This record gives sequence, C-alpha cells and structure tokens, in this order.
Amino acid sequence: MKYSPTRILGALRRRQLDWFRGFVYRIFSKVKLSDSILFESFQGKVIGDNPYAIFTEVLSRNPSFELLFTVNSKTKAPEGAKGVKHGSIAWLKALATSRVLVNNTNFPGYFRKREGQLYIQTWHGTPLKRLGRDIADVAPTGSYLRMMDREASYWDFLISPSSYCSEIFPSTFGYRGTILETGYPRNDILVSHASKRDLIRRSLGITDSNQQVVLYAPTWRDSQRTATGNWKPVNFLEGSLGDNVTVLFRGHTNTHSAHSAKVIGSAIDVTSYKNVAELYLAADVLVTDYSSSMFDFSVTGKPMIFLAPDFDDYVAKRGFYFDFEQLAPGPILRDSSFLRKALESIDSQKDQYAQRYSAWQQKFNKLEDGLASKRVVDATLTAFHSVFSEH
Repeated sequence: MKYSPTRILGALRRRQLDWFRGFVYRIFSKVKLSDSILFESFQGKVIGDNPYAIFTEVLSRNPSFELLFTVNSKTKAPEGAKGVKHGSIAWLKALATSRVLVNNTNFPGYFRKREGQLYIQTWHGTPLKRLGRDIADVAPTGSYLRMMDREASYWDFLISPSSYCSEIFPSTFGYRGTILETGYPRNDILVSHASKRDLIRRSLGITDSNQQVVLYAPTWRDSQRTATGNWKPVNFLEGSLGDNVTVLFRGHTNTHSAHSAKVIGSAIDVTSYKNVAELYLAADVLVTDYSSSMFDFSVTGKPMIFLAPDFDDYVAKRGFYFDFEQLAPGPILRDSSFLRKALESIDSQKDQYAQRYSAWQQKFNKLEDGLASKRVVDATLTAFHSVFSEH
C-alpha cells in the first residue's frame, strides 16, 4: 500500500499528540474520582445514539452527579450537561476522574479504567457484517488483539439489543463480562414519539405531505481511503428519483466529509443531524446497504430497500453473520438505476416482503418497547454510589 507524505506526516503528528495526551491523562489519574458521569458518542462527533438516550433517562431522575458530554468543534452539549471537547485537557480530566463512563465506541489506547470507576459500553449497532475478531480474512496483529482484550476487560456492562447480539458480542470483542439484554436505548423514541413525524419533517423544510421521503444511509468501506488517510464517502445514488421524492442523506460518522451535494443535487444533508432516530420517524423509506440502520429502522415497520452494487465483492471480503439474501426484509439492488422503479412500486414490495419483515422484527426487535433506557439505568446506576441520592 502506498502512503502519501501528507498521510505519513499526519500519522506522526497524531502519534505525538497521543503521547502528550496520555501523559496528561496519567497525571489526572492520580486525582480523586469525582461524582460525575461522562457520556460520549462517536468521540463527540454526534450528540446522540445510545449514550444520549441514557443521558436523557438519567437527567429525568434528578441525579446528584454532574453530567458531562463529550463534544467536538461542531457539536454542542445537550441541555443539562456540561460539554468537554474531545482530546482537550478538560476532557482528559473528565475521562480520568469521572466515576461513571458511558461510551458507544472505545476510548484511546492510553485509557486505563481506575478502581471505583463504572464503565457502561453501549456499542452502536446490531452487526450484519463481521466485526473485530470475527472477520475471517483479516488476521489481527498481536498488539491489536491485546488492545481489544484490554478495552473489553474494562467494561462493567455491555448493552445488547437482542439475543442475536448477546450471542455474537462475546466472540466479536473478546468480552467475558456482564451483558445486559435490554433493547437499544436509542430506539425508545421510535416507539414513544412516533407521532412526531410531521413535526420533524417541517423542521427539515419538508411541508408537502405528498412527498415520499427517502432516507439514504450507506455505511463506510474499510478498504477505501483518501490520500490523506480519511475514509472515502460512499455514493451509489445516480440521477433523479422523481419530483415527488425528497432524499435525506445521512453519511456515516467515519465519512463526515460526504455531503449531499456529492450524492444528489436536491438532497437534504442530515449527516450532522443530532438524533438519527428522528430521521427514521420522518422517512417513508430507508435506502441503505450494509448499515446497522436497517435493524433500528425496522422498529418502525416501514419499508426498506438495499442499494448494494458491490454486494458480492463486499460479502466475499468482509463476510456476514447470516445469509442476508435469504433474510433481507426488502429488495437488494445491485444496480442503482433500478432504485427509482423500486420506490415507485414500494406498496407492492411491502406486501411481497411482509412475511420476511415480520420474521426480521421477531428476531431483532423483540425488546424494542420504548423502555430500554429505563432498563439500562435501573440495572446499572440506580444502586451505584448514590447517583440519584437527594441533595
């Protein structure tokens, strides 16, 4: 693999910065733990997902702990939380001294959970494509496996949305701790706020009730990088989908440089929209490829189309946990030119895939009743160190 000078220089700078941050972090690790909870979602790129849903539940219970939320230069902490910028001195202190940590990805390699800290790992999706140790064609290095083992050993709880995930996660992460099979907190809104559909549409500038709103949410490709080392945007949409179709484009957190102008001219870029679950409520149809959004969106019962021109190559290289072609609750399109016709015949497709869709929901959405956040907080924080004690 060829590396550009820019990419090499960037890697060296990141290594130096990581060393410095690790040094500062170790200093703060000698400071007494504070009564605070640090919530983090995708390194502060998104104020949402499972950590945000758990934060909302904690906030509703009048906690005695200070609530902190990791942000970056483009995001803002939610009301009720203090923002700490990812990688900053304040964030390093929060990471080292907060008594409770809630995260949906991993913390940096210099992180070491301290005695007295509680770490709730929510993860961020039901896996279709193989992850971590389960990727057959990738032989992880010894250092990578040690990093995975160390990170997973710090988790006190791992949140699982279904029995399917509870079976997969231990081998994927090398995790041997407690799994809480609760449903996904981030999906509570899909059950409890389904009536917000029109309100969310208006907030996005969609006022015509006759518009077919299509949420396009492709995942990233771990084999495609730019010369600077960033993940390449994914774009399989071509041409117009019709005057009565409004496209919402949701880029993956790893490809934030992918804007709607690169996808289709009239699309609304919702890549930075705080709560993706609200987009599920606003949309009539989900178009995705291999993204875990398919598992969450199916809670709504609305139709899905899988636009995957690279399907055969992707499956061969990455591998799936099950035969997706046999279970997919919607059509798999290997040619983007078929998408417009598929959208025009969406009602007949709903009937065609009704049985598969029902089986899919039974397998993956059985626990999605709007109370997952409550179950997580009840199981992890209610009896922990007076989080909800009276002032």
